[in-house]
Amino acid sequence: MSIFKNSGTRKNTKISFRTDDETLDQLKAICRIENRTISSLIESILTEYVLIHENNSLAEQEKRLSPRKKCSIPAVILADKNNKKSYFNCLIKSLSANSAQLVLKKIPDEENFYSNFFILFKLPKNDHPLLVSSQLIRSKCLENECMIVAKINCDSDADSEMLQKYLLKIEFKDNNDKK
Repeated sequence: MSIFKNSGTRKNTKISFRTDDETLDQLKAICRIENRTISSLIESILTEYVLIHENNSLAEQEKRLSPRKKCSIPAVILADKNNKKSYFNCLIKSLSANSAQLVLKKIPDEENFYSNFFILFKLPKNDHPLLVSSQLIRSKCLENECMIVAKINCDSDADSEMLQKYLLKIEFKDNNDKK
């Protein structure tokens, strides 16, 4: 028996559905960042969703004052150091009212990553882009990607209100799903 032989069942069920252009564009952006196919990404999302809802205790573990919400939002980091601007494509993996966890391809000089930068992104189902100032809390780089945790500050009340509505909307949906 070969160690490379797949002992599990073979995937043989097809799923097909339609979506709007905006969702497809965001899926393609996420796939480029994660270097995956759309099918692989959707399968991963569905599997994670089913596993979380199968075991509700996983979803109830977050006990922070400002809990993070899992998400996959494409974003751009804008940084300025010594009048030299740098841009990095990234993916927001979790978001709260005052912090964000970002994943990006490995950066050339990870030891000297910017302590202050801006994050530009659009919340799902919202056309207004958010530009938030950020401070690096910590970063960890592995083989081909870096994970960054940043403190975020919404500079305008409108941006802060939009973020709060997004976070509360997800929480409301999660609470309804548990009933």
